[in-house]
Amino acid sequence: MAVIASTSDDYYANYAFNSSDPSNSTIRVPKNSTENRRLKYGHAEDDNSDIAYLNFSILIPSILFTTISVACFIAAVAFSLKTDYLPNEQELARGFIVSYGSSRFRCNNTLPIPSNGLPSILNLFELNVIGNVLFRYSTCIPIIIRIFHSFTIKNLVQHDFGAEFSSVHKLLADSMPMFCGLEALTLALFSIITVHEDFPEANRLFKIIFSMSSIVNMLSTTIVIFPFSSKSPAKIDNFSICLKICATFLYSYFMPQYIQYHQASITFPICHSYLPRAFAYMEYTIILSYAIFHLSTLIDLRHISFICYPRSSSGECEPLDPKNFEIGAKYQHCRAFEFNQRRIMSL
Repeated sequence: MAVIASTSDDYYANYAFNSSDPSNSTIRVPKNSTENRRLKYGHAEDDNSDIAYLNFSILIPSILFTTISVACFIAAVAFSLKTDYLPNEQELARGFIVSYGSSRFRCNNTLPIPSNGLPSILNLFELNVIGNVLFRYSTCIPIIIRIFHSFTIKNLVQHDFGAEFSSVHKLLADSMPMFCGLEALTLALFSIITVHEDFPEANRLFKIIFSMSSIVNMLSTTIVIFPFSSKSPAKIDNFSICLKICATFLYSYFMPQYIQYHQASITFPICHSYLPRAFAYMEYTIILSYAIFHLSTLIDLRHISFICYPRSSSGECEPLDPKNFEIGAKYQHCRAFEFNQRRIMSL
């Protein structure tokens, strides 16, 4: 039987309680929303997903946005490597003109190319216009869906395990969307604001804020989810939390070391994208850990769906038809406050 929470339709309130059913005299009609909630206390409503107008998993848009973001990032790296120019020692010594799209700037980098060095992905995006544009797409497109994921996980965990939450858990859960939004926003901003052409200090500031907020967000999310995912009978939930723990550890360990060197080296007008091998490996590990952590979110959201069913769209159990509310009809006791009282009194 479908039930609803709405009591705003006076016609059906009068219709049901003016019927010939003598048991209606024992049913209390709520006079306001507070009393309505009290009369429905303890009642779990059916979501009527079997008669839903719309019912699809949020994995559909989530996977779509994730695929676009990851594809843009991979394409950014590929195009940057293809168009990247490696200057020789003489060019580095005397300086040369670096092209960035239609703009030009003089480079006079006294830092030599590291022996056995490897290209830095962030430096590639700084020097190659196609890579930078695709990197912007990769960071800006999923901002809203990432914040939505954070709110969804917070509400999901609080709904299922809110009674077991400590004050620390509740604080961390409530802060998850805030840190996620700050992280996504600063990531997008430093992808847009370049060092050589825009505002170097703004780029530096956003990278620092991103590094701190991303670590806090990963730690808080892992702490909130761990007590519950680790006890889940589903092995895929255990796998998801293991991925989060490993990714958070690697990211939190290497990020402070890497960002300090990166900030020091990029203050020069960089002429090449190469880093010492150790720091290049750090950067690759950081990017991979970051991707794995956020991709594992898709596992946690696999059971969540968007549902639109008649109760939510029309305010009643189905498009209004008085016959459905007659004595003995399938929605005779459709309203939740009435259904709950009848259930308690075994009417």
